[in-house]
Amino acid sequence: MPVSNLQIIEELCGICTDLAKIVTEQQKLLAQHDAIALAEDIDRVKVRYTALIGSGEWPDEALGEEL
Repeated sequence: MPVSNLQIIEELCGICTDLAKIVTEQQKLLAQHDAIALAEDIDRVKVRYTALIGSGEWPDEALGEEL
């Protein structure tokens, strides 16, 4: 069955959300060992993501969790 562009975009947004959750969990694990990896890159992408999707839509914020 053919997939519309909107369905593709919706699925890509879901993939991005899942990847953001994975990166956040990895960041938490690294922080337990006082290791900061790519913090500036993560912050830069978070800004891009929320600028596109809207404020309050970063996966952790939508779930009421703190980064």
